[in-house]
Formats: sequence, C-alpha cells, structure tokens
Amino acid sequence: MTQKLTDRPISIAADHRGVALKARLKAWLLANGYTVKDCGTDSDAERVDAMDYALQLAAEIKAGRSDFAIGICGSGQMMAITANRFPFIRATLLHAAEETVGAREHGDANMLVLGADATDDVTAEHILKAFLNTAAVGERYAARRERLAKLDISGL
Repeated sequence: MTQKLTDRPISIAADHRGVALKARLKAWLLANGYTVKDCGTDSDAERVDAMDYALQLAAEIKAGRSDFAIGICGSGQMMAITANRFPFIRATLLHAAEETVGAREHGDANMLVLGADATDDVTAEHILKAFLNTAAVGERYAARRERLAKLDISGL
C-alpha cells in the first residue's frame, strides 16, 4: 500500500443487495489500516432504498467526517445518481480498476460506487485499492473541478 490519502474514516454504505460486498470491502479497509464509518444497511433480508444510504454518505462528506465514501447497491446507478445531486460529491460508478485512475486523477472523485450484481469481490478490491492509492492531479484539472462545483443546472 502507498501513502494513505486520508486519515479520516472512510464511510461505507449499501442497500440490501450490496450487504455482502460491503462486508468484504469493510474488512479489506480495516485490514489495510483504514478507519471505517459503516452507515448501513446490515441485512439483506429486507428491501431498503439505496437513495437513503447515498444521502447518508453525502452527509458524512459534507460534515467533514469523511473525505471518501463507498456506496454499493445492485447496479450502482441509484447510489451514483443520488450522490451526484450534491455539488460537493463527485461519485463515480466503476466496473474495473483501469477506470479508477482517470476518475481520481482527473475528476478527484470522492465517492466510489459499485454495482454488487455485476462486480465480483476480487474486482471490487482491486478497484478500491486503486481508488485509495490514486491522488488527484493538482493544477491541471483544478479549474475543471472548480467549475463542476459551481455548476447549477436549475437554470437550464
């Protein structure tokens, strides 16, 4: 593992379809020296709405309790769509570790989203490792990130 990008807890949450993958990634984080804030859910027995957990993850980042979050639902779509409603969230739905570098270096993604139905445990761990070991490229993409944070589509 390279130098950690944060000393704050990594917030993680999943809906009922992502519970098993969340447990696996939480164990990986703890084994690799990260502190974890588990925002739920803990059971796959009852259907829950991924949107509720994406909102909890966004709240953790907004409050400064976490620099990074991980959201997991069946497809990953609802977590990503919900989280990206907030200008301080840059959620990226990833399917392969190779996609991760661009999302972190160019977009400074602060929320990793995974689809539990389409992502096996090994691939998810590779994606997570790449996500947490890739820093944003400083000045080259800073203007893009600032512009993105100010984007307001309500006037369209």
